[in-house]
Amino acid sequence: MIENRKIILASQSHRRIELLNLLGLKNIEIENHKVDEENFKWKKPYSKSILDLSELKARSIQNKKNKNSIIIAGDTVVIRAGKLFNKTNSTREIKGYLKTLSGRKHFVYGGLCVLSPSGKSFRKFSKTEVYFNKINDHEITKQILDDGVGKAGGYALQNFGSRFVKKIHGCYTNVIGMSIPELYKILKNPEL
Repeated sequence: MIENRKIILASQSHRRIELLNLLGLKNIEIENHKVDEENFKWKKPYSKSILDLSELKARSIQNKKNKNSIIIAGDTVVIRAGKLFNKTNSTREIKGYLKTLSGRKHFVYGGLCVLSPSGKSFRKFSKTEVYFNKINDHEITKQILDDGVGKAGGYALQNFGSRFVKKIHGCYTNVIGMSIPELYKILKNPEL
């Protein structure tokens, strides 16, 4: 029974921690994954790459100490016209991202991996369409740029980036960092 098991989130992301709390789970611990995301080799299809990256994160913290635990890891990436808009710390790059996404549709690909205590992997891919309104140059303020640091696509939907969103088709929590409906389905699996 999952309620009695220790659950480890392989992330330091405050967004993912908050999302995980929406499931009302107890016994949650946080442990940062050991994957160098900047040197991860993205390959097409990106849907498979995002799942592979999520599983790498989960497996990176698998050890004797965690052997009876359920490990959860996830990641997101923004894609527009076949181009990746990955996390960045460059405000210049964030500004370029926002100008490219302005007035257009893009996709947020989410990968989710849950490892059972026996090491069995449960993976799920999510894809959300996000439509941006036109963004004028004067709207890309320091506050907007700072908010986009370390975020896929250079924006945070749950913060200041929400002002640019025209509509969303798909899972809202996937855009924030992890598809909670898909995670909930996985966690109901009797094999966990």
